[in-house]
Amino acid sequence: MKNVPEFPIEMILQKEEQNNFAEAYLYFSDSVQMWVAYGPSAYTLRLMCKKFGCDCQRSFSLRTSMPCSILCDESVALLKSVSSAVEGDHTTLHMTFADTMDRNDYRRWVARLKEVAESDKVMHIETSVSKFVPKGEYIADGMSAVSQYVKRASDFVLSFIAIIVFSPLYLICYILVKRGDGGPAIYKQERIGRYGRPFYIYKFRTMRLDAEKMGPQLSHGGGDNDPRLTKIGKSLRAHHLDELPQLFNVFIGDMSFVGPRPERKFYIDQIMEYDKRYIYLYQIRPGVTSYATLHNGYTDTMEKMLQRLEYDLYYLRHRSAWFDFKILFQTFCRIVFGKIF
Repeated sequence: MKNVPEFPIEMILQKEEQNNFAEAYLYFSDSVQMWVAYGPSAYTLRLMCKKFGCDCQRSFSLRTSMPCSILCDESVALLKSVSSAVEGDHTTLHMTFADTMDRNDYRRWVARLKEVAESDKVMHIETSVSKFVPKGEYIADGMSAVSQYVKRASDFVLSFIAIIVFSPLYLICYILVKRGDGGPAIYKQERIGRYGRPFYIYKFRTMRLDAEKMGPQLSHGGGDNDPRLTKIGKSLRAHHLDELPQLFNVFIGDMSFVGPRPERKFYIDQIMEYDKRYIYLYQIRPGVTSYATLHNGYTDTMEKMLQRLEYDLYYLRHRSAWFDFKILFQTFCRIVFGKIF
């Protein structure tokens, strides 16, 4: 983080050097309109947020060389209600909690966040989220921390089972695509996932090898009659079989079964010019299917992209295990009954 420290670094370092992991010092940052904690305070708040199911963004301050926890007013209000003592004003807070110290876990946490910060693979919270949106408009993840762990475990188990069950279908699709024009059967493309990290999404190739010789184009820009589609590719898309390899993305954790569809940075940059709230979607893993896909279909215009964003933000705010189940069930029914979406 480069811009958040607005309080004297010496004061922050002195307080955290004496911190026994049973206290948390928070500072209100005008630049991001959120509360920020550093070092042991950040670690303590992370554990408390995890325990009470409130939102806590994690980052790393290269300026102070310490991890950070970034909280909105709602999260701070909840923690104030459960802390044993609170002192401070509208710019600083000092909270006292029960002993939550685990120095080994803290050191591992610091090392992980520092590695990510130095690799510059994450769009950090202070440069990509809150400064674009007025105070009070932050959109937090509606799913509790426990539910998120259950969701990831379910994704892992179900994707493993699905890969085994559908392995004969994988083989058939692979052979059909390969025989079509002799090119590679599996197509990979870089997308942006959770925390803004790039990853490769996998699909069965449905287009000609020179489909994007003129630069990035929306995959459904030409609809079902897109001249770039191969003969077998058109059939695979009609039945959504081209998405099967994404089960591997779910298995390794790049994606979930349900979540906002992952987009390329090329189009994300364009969306962000119209609506900066897209950055909130970085809180969760992208999905194989989504609430937006069911109600908005695939996108081939900027207007549809912005409409899709509204659905995705609604999902972010309201997502739950039951909501995910309904989305999966509706997706399954539409595929089985051949309904286009």
